[in-house]
Amino acid sequence: MSPFTRMRGFIPWNKVDTWLRGFRSIWVGTTRPNGRPHSVPVWYLWDGEHIYFTSSKSTQKARNLAKQHEIVVHAGDGDDAIILEGTAVIVTDPGEWTHVNNAYMEKYVDPHSGAKASIVETDNLYRVDVRRIMCWEYGVVATRTDWTRDAT
Repeated sequence: MSPFTRMRGFIPWNKVDTWLRGFRSIWVGTTRPNGRPHSVPVWYLWDGEHIYFTSSKSTQKARNLAKQHEIVVHAGDGDDAIILEGTAVIVTDPGEWTHVNNAYMEKYVDPHSGAKASIVETDNLYRVDVRRIMCWEYGVVATRTDWTRDAT
């Protein structure tokens, strides 16, 4: 069962969830203090409710998120698009770090060597608390489906 409620459209939740679990990279969009946008691709983890990604404190996205926690995340391409909006928070709980790292190591395995990527060498792990998801398929915005976070 989805923690989100479909507000419009017909794309089923299991398709959205499968897409987000399967992509290798997403685009993270933040805002600089002067209002200019900043967008970069990152590896990530989707747990069915949240997006997780890492970033060194010295990067532009980390400096932006220190000032403005609102974030836009893009997955897919222009034809089959998923756009997520939410708030990015730094994860401080060691148990959450361990859980995310274990899942990350399962997702990012080098097909040549078998080496597993890890998040333990980074200084920031972000969790995006997703509030809204917009998606469409086949390059047709008329297929747009919107999901919002259920109130708890």
